[in-house]
Amino acid sequence: MIIKLKYCRLLLLMALLCLGKSTWAQETPAGNSKQPLELSWHELSPPEDMEMVRKYEAGEITAKEAIAYVVELGKTPVKSLDNVRVRLPGYLVPLNLNKDQSATELLLVPTLGACIHVPPPPPNQTIFIRYPKGIKVTEAGYTAYWIEGVIKVEKTESAYTDVLYTMSPQSIVEFE
Repeated sequence: MIIKLKYCRLLLLMALLCLGKSTWAQETPAGNSKQPLELSWHELSPPEDMEMVRKYEAGEITAKEAIAYVVELGKTPVKSLDNVRVRLPGYLVPLNLNKDQSATELLLVPTLGACIHVPPPPPNQTIFIRYPKGIKVTEAGYTAYWIEGVIKVEKTESAYTDVLYTMSPQSIVEFE
């Protein structure tokens, strides 16, 4: 039991430290530049509150309070990313399939298999993709792609997961 508790605390501390590593997004100007801003997934989450991390490390807050903080952080978008042209890698999860096995609505997630595990990634770690021309997704969830387009801070709810960002990409290409 003690080992399990220490393992849970270690995982929680790692989550607190990994979410929101960067503060660049608060200083990024909105708008469309000629070159897309290449994002990492942690940049879709706001910076963590270092005081919360300190309190957790010092044992001043419970694991339950720390988990509640991490969950709330995952429900918070980086508003300065609204209407910014970006490029980021991820895995596509089809939400609809046409007769030709192409999808026009998808989720972009950061990790392989994120479409099948529970719980799903936090809302600020999932992007709802609208791609009217459709993309064949025979390797859905197993092939990484580069997605480029204007990201919008827009809450979308579905039966699968809540999402805080949407995108109608200009391009979707396999990751190389």
